[in-house]
Amino acid sequence: MKILCCASSIVSVSGIGVGKCFDDIADADYSAKTLQYTNTAVDVPLREIPFSNEDIIRMLADDYNVELPSRVYTRAALLSMLTVADLLESAPSVEGKKVVVVNATTAGGMDKSEIFYRNFVADGDADIALVAGHEPADPTKHVCDLLKSRGADVVWSTTVSTACSSSAVAVGVGMDMLKCGDVDLAICMGVDPLCKFTINGFNSLGILSKNVCRPFDADRDGLNLGEGAASVMLTKDENIPALCEMLSCETASDAYHQTATSPDAQGPTLAMKAALKKAGVDADKISYVNAHGTATPNNDESESTAMVNVFGEKVPPFSSTKFWTGHTLGACGVLELALSAEMLKRQQILPTRNFEKVERLTPVCKKEKAELEYIMTNSFGFGGGATSIIIKRV
Repeated sequence: MKILCCASSIVSVSGIGVGKCFDDIADADYSAKTLQYTNTAVDVPLREIPFSNEDIIRMLADDYNVELPSRVYTRAALLSMLTVADLLESAPSVEGKKVVVVNATTAGGMDKSEIFYRNFVADGDADIALVAGHEPADPTKHVCDLLKSRGADVVWSTTVSTACSSSAVAVGVGMDMLKCGDVDLAICMGVDPLCKFTINGFNSLGILSKNVCRPFDADRDGLNLGEGAASVMLTKDENIPALCEMLSCETASDAYHQTATSPDAQGPTLAMKAALKKAGVDADKISYVNAHGTATPNNDESESTAMVNVFGEKVPPFSSTKFWTGHTLGACGVLELALSAEMLKRQQILPTRNFEKVERLTPVCKKEKAELEYIMTNSFGFGGGATSIIIKRV
């Protein structure tokens, strides 16, 4: 049975759209951006989506005909609805279709919980409605409601939280549901807004760069956090025009450390090899690797080791797009899957910027045309979780 990706959407620092994000990564100025909506005392570059919550509510109503009941919505819920509303603009109709929804996040609705906490500490009282959307599944519920309003029969939904591999894992769950169940479509997605919890947490680990990040550079000194939401629609109906074929999605864990990958890259190596085996693709057939490439000393060293473990001396062209999007945590797996599918469509590799000094492997540093047939896209997370997806040109 073939699984196909038939639609995709990205909401990122570039705004709305896969094409807009792709073009910015290829050509735009990648300097640090001024924050408009994120309240933080941590002075580091952050990649913020250029819409306030009020903007998103207005856009949902005016541009996508999504009228929201009056209540408190977390930023994660609003961004989730925005990416799916945009997805449906280019996707086959969901009306009357049996649909599963697999969302992914790390922080969920933490932004409103932080407001609740601040108000409670200051005044001894706060609006309990602010924490109603705290749970990770809250954005998923709102997406299901949106789909039902479009006539979809949402037969099952779940939320995945496996740190930075979350939405890549969500893709695997969606693929499995299509293979195993009486399901027409799977919507797989991820979302993470910027909030104090993640900014302060990563800052306490000492892995936030004070400059625009430098994936795989010998002098890299940390990552840039970004906020994002992304979604893809998967189908087994071969009559629907597709962006790419989904060959495999495999996950492994080295359980080495709560916040680091093992130096020998056991987890990433296992995931990549398992994905190749499941896809039935030899390592030398991979045209390009979308690297996790966070620009932390640990991740990029471990990921380089994993690529050498899997590909030997002939590591395929690879790059990381996180210099532009930032590390979008639970959203990055689907976001980068969507970019990878666009690379197959355009036959163009997106570059890594800011690379100057070779440590071990050299990524693609300028946009370039290439004959792309198979792409591997990797997502690695805290706790040792590693997920590798392989897609094919259609």
